[in-house]
Order: sequence, then structure tokens, then C-alpha cells
Amino acid sequence: MQYKLLAIDLDDTLLRHDLTISQRNIKAIQRAVDKGVKVTLASGRATLSVAHYLDVVGLDLPVVTYQGARVVDTRNGQVMYKKELACSQAMPIIELAEKMNIHCNIFVDDIIYVEKMTKWAEAYRSLSKTMPMKAIGKLSAFLDGPTTKIILIDEHERLKAIKPQAEALCGEEMNVFFSKPFYLEFTNKYGTKGAAVKFLGEHLGIKQEEIMAIGDTYNDISMIEYAGLGVCMSNGPDEVKQLADYVALSNEEDGVAHTIEKFIL
Repeated sequence: MQYKLLAIDLDDTLLRHDLTISQRNIKAIQRAVDKGVKVTLASGRATLSVAHYLDVVGLDLPVVTYQGARVVDTRNGQVMYKKELACSQAMPIIELAEKMNIHCNIFVDDIIYVEKMTKWAEAYRSLSKTMPMKAIGKLSAFLDGPTTKIILIDEHERLKAIKPQAEALCGEEMNVFFSKPFYLEFTNKYGTKGAAVKFLGEHLGIKQEEIMAIGDTYNDISMIEYAGLGVCMSNGPDEVKQLADYVALSNEEDGVAHTIEKFIL
């Protein structure tokens, strides 16, 4: 099969643990592009944070951001695909976080809003340096419109304990998943990486079977399952690896380059 579109997750996939991209990965991506493959990034990060890595790798294709809630052409800022949470959907989760004293991030117009600067807020900001963060007091009193996504941040066991309660509040109109052990995320039902990659493929006139997707964890499942070839990094959870068509080397072993060399080059 000749793959024509490659979607690559960032954290713990293309990025090493120190948040850098190896020269081997960069060269493999550039060689794939030279061969005519369309390469994009598909990340849970905000658009501003993803755009930085586009420059590092030298890509100019529209990117999948916010877990798939947006597809953005960063060359002109055009939002091509957008699936947000209505205020009425977001509010029960925000109120639950306030009641349980769990840190909450809400994302509105590429700004992160938090109630106050906690240790969790500082830790998240250290990973998303290009994304502005504002402490504005009670989020339930602040939010009066849609939000791109919500993240609850705390110890994994605390988040795991409240996940069933949060899911009950969401019903079937929202996605609830762990993107990392400390991050419980909430997006629009159609704001998934799989749905966004499907949109981008159709926009580019590329068939489902001609798409390859590489990720590492639960928020990547939708695109791993949708793609003609779904790849999970060896550092991913066993549940995700079992759903993949292929398991690559880890993010510390240039697993992205290894996969590109094997299936594209």
C-alpha cells in the first residue's frame, strides 16, 4: 500500500521525554514529504503549541489540534474544522471540579483559563510555554460561551475515582479520556483525532486506506483505528497496542522514523 497521508501525535510519540525531536525523526519525515506524502501533526495540544513543532520539522500542512476538536491551517490561521463544547455541556464538569477541589483548565480562543495558579497549573504551563494562561477566579462564574476542551488535572487515582461521575454528567455528547495519567480530558463527541484525520483526508482527496496514523495512548485510539495503518508506540499502554496494526519502537528509540522507514521509505 502506498500511504499518502501520515498523521503523527506529538507527546510521547514524535517528541522525546525532553520534548525535543530527534534528527533521525526529522530527516525521515522530510524524506517522506519529498516522496510526496502529506505529513501532519495530530496533537491534544493547542494550536499555538503545535505550530512551534511544525516549524521545527518543516511542515506546512493543516494540523489537528485540541485532541481533534480543530483542524487549523497555520499558514493563514483558518480554522477548517471546529467541534466545541457548549457552555451548558461544560458547566457540569467545571462545577464538579470546583466541588471536588480538582484543578481545571478550560480553553477558549487559544487561551487557557484557570481559577488560580496551582502546582498543576504551573506544571501544565511548563509544557505549553507558547500558550497564554490566565487565572480569573471561579470558572463557573467566568464561562459564558463555548470552550474547545476541558482538562481536569490531579493525581491519577483521584481522577480515576471521579471519572464515572463525570461520564454520567456528560452523557453521550462528550468524549472523556485520559491523555496522560494526570490529565482527564473532555471534548465534543466529534472532536476526536479520528474524526479530524478523516476530515483532513477527505479534504485532500485521500482514501482511508491510504492514511497512516502514529500515536501512543488513549486519545490516539480513534485515529489509530480509523487509519489504513494504525501504529502505536511501544511505550503506549497495552490496551492501545492491542488495537493497533503495528507496534513501533518507543519515542526514545526514534519509533516514528523507524515506522516511516519501514512502511513509506
